[in-house]
Amino acid sequence: MLPEEAAAYVNKCFNGEPASCTYACPFNMDIRSFMEKAARGRWLAAYRELRNAVIFPAIVSALCDQPCRSYCQRADVGDEALAVRDLEEAVIRLTKSRKPENYFIPAKSGRVAVVGAGPAALSCALLLAQKKFAVTIFEKEAVWGGSLRRHPKFPEFDEEFAIQLSDVDIEFRYNNEIKELEALSSYDAVYVATGKNGDSFGLLPDWNAELYSTSVSGVFLGGELVGKTLIEAIAQGGVASKIIEGYFLSGSIKKQPEPDRSKRLRFLRRKDLEKKPLVLKSGDVYSEEEARAEASRCLLCDCDYCEAGCEMLNYYKKKPKKIGLEVHTDSMAASTVSPKTITRETYSCNICGYCKSVCPEGVDIGALLQFSRADRFNQNKNIPAYHDYWLRELDFYSGEGFFAAPPRGKRTCTHAFFPGCRLGAGEPGYVVKSYDYLAEKFDAGLILGCCGAPAYWAGDNNRLDSNISLLRQSWEKLGRPVMVLACAYCKYIFSLFMPEIPCVSIYEIMGEDGSVRPVSYFDEAAVFDPCAARNDIKMQAGVRRIAGRAGVKIEELEQPNRCCGFGGHISLANPDLYDIITANRAEASDKPYIVYCANCRDVFFQKNKSSAHILALIFGIEQRATTLQEKKANSLEVKRIMMKKLSGEDFTPQKPPWDELSLSMPRLLREELDRQLIIEDDLKEAIWMAEASGDKFINDAEGVCQCSMVKPALTYWVQYKKNGPLLYEVRNAYCHRIKFIKED
Repeated sequence: MLPEEAAAYVNKCFNGEPASCTYACPFNMDIRSFMEKAARGRWLAAYRELRNAVIFPAIVSALCDQPCRSYCQRADVGDEALAVRDLEEAVIRLTKSRKPENYFIPAKSGRVAVVGAGPAALSCALLLAQKKFAVTIFEKEAVWGGSLRRHPKFPEFDEEFAIQLSDVDIEFRYNNEIKELEALSSYDAVYVATGKNGDSFGLLPDWNAELYSTSVSGVFLGGELVGKTLIEAIAQGGVASKIIEGYFLSGSIKKQPEPDRSKRLRFLRRKDLEKKPLVLKSGDVYSEEEARAEASRCLLCDCDYCEAGCEMLNYYKKKPKKIGLEVHTDSMAASTVSPKTITRETYSCNICGYCKSVCPEGVDIGALLQFSRADRFNQNKNIPAYHDYWLRELDFYSGEGFFAAPPRGKRTCTHAFFPGCRLGAGEPGYVVKSYDYLAEKFDAGLILGCCGAPAYWAGDNNRLDSNISLLRQSWEKLGRPVMVLACAYCKYIFSLFMPEIPCVSIYEIMGEDGSVRPVSYFDEAAVFDPCAARNDIKMQAGVRRIAGRAGVKIEELEQPNRCCGFGGHISLANPDLYDIITANRAEASDKPYIVYCANCRDVFFQKNKSSAHILALIFGIEQRATTLQEKKANSLEVKRIMMKKLSGEDFTPQKPPWDELSLSMPRLLREELDRQLIIEDDLKEAIWMAEASGDKFINDAEGVCQCSMVKPALTYWVQYKKNGPLLYEVRNAYCHRIKFIKED
């Protein structure tokens, strides 16, 4: 994986970048940081933030026309923009000591001549002197200040120059007019800032506006001389100092990075924000209390929509760009075992698209982690146990559970019902009755199978491609019908990998059919829209029409289309996070839920959240929770019924030798095994192998046995007691990723 491949997913993220006001500031001052410090009364820290940015704070705060205020996002919510200049003035007055900071830095060998002693020249000279370059200022007048000497506040400005220049070693040569640059030939670099209409020594026509350079090597121009405003000239002096420093260090002139001023237009979406009016001054300058109050109005603008809303990002507290870096780092590790910087996090994502939906730039962390999963799988750095059950389930639905047929007596059809793998697993009647409904309206066939989501989430692209090929071939054999889907995620997978197949939601069809008269399970309910239906307006509208005909008063969730927790199959990778997400979704409303995703229905059953599938309202089918083993049996029952209905053939499921075993176990144990994704067939196989081989531990006193079964991804352990021929009582069972080798 190349660094840019991972970075491409997160490059547009501007979390941690400067706020819009900073992009408007000529000095690029971190106004957000300045305001945060001022709001806490940290006056010295706020002053240093100001001084380090603007060089001469008392001058700049007095003269700046505050372009930052035009891009203050407090104004975007109807309040007046922050009083930045007034706050800067207050911070200056409230700072007890404005003495410049001094750091020990070895003297540099470069000698710089600065022509002029106005604010632009002084800003460049001061910053170069702080870096310990030898600086000499040549000024034709007897004092510093340039054009500022005519300003009524010059006494204050004069004091500011004195304060800021008090701790650097600069040689001033007043009453020394430079008429020819040859007079400065002994200097290694020259910065000419002679003010508006000043002498440019004939170099202005070829001045490079990006590099500040001229046709004479080592000579630079800047300030009002090149047409800048006074504030721009001071800011430019800071940039010029960096260019000259780089010239000394490398011998070449390099453009300094400039902020993208267009980003000042990057405003964040605001909702339910408390209005705070401008704090008025009781005197000429804000008091300490007033300054803190005004600074506290700052929204500290930074984009954190994805972090604030996504439980996974909040759980790990990592920034999107850091995640992008770690995805690449793990991919490039030489070992087949990842350094685990981000392994569990990679498999803790629901891949639900929520982060992308709330991000102003459409940054999709789920897509990045999905990319990481596929990369890990290809490099054999994946964690097979996290997805083993689901991949085996996919193989079942693509194999023994698969069935495709046109209407009875026909070879093709105009429509084909694809219920997905989980709908009939939870309740066979949903599939059978839905098909009967469609068969009355259309020339409808049927495809029973899985869309391939388990392989997609596992990053197993080969398995996914094989499943997609099976579905596409079946569709073509049926005459390329319109696919009628009952699962939003199936519809999403079809759009991603089989866009040529026309698809429609059965809920859209039923919603437009006035003859569909559902029963009412609830007087009031909230519709829980699955994450995959986020952009499917027609599907969402169809469900609401159906619920409305049932007489249900619908409540809309504040945050619709949030993943129920099932997405990405994160329950084994991060069970704690899974519990947080599922609990949050169940508690999003105190009303019962109407759902139209079989996975959402199962999650809410587990959480004891009152809910009903929309098909339950339509067909009046009683809801009940089902175990994983029952789901498998239900799927085979759906195939048996539909095969008989469409082809007239009988279906007999495959029966492995351990199928004849009968198991009993406590209800709580069965629920725990379901949580661990251990189904009854796994236990039967382990017991059958142990009984057939005698490879087991036996407690003679109680007759309790313990056996193990090693599979490619997991090792299963079962504690059981034989209660009769083929009858076994399971006392306990579990699985883990540890493998062991038996020696002779």
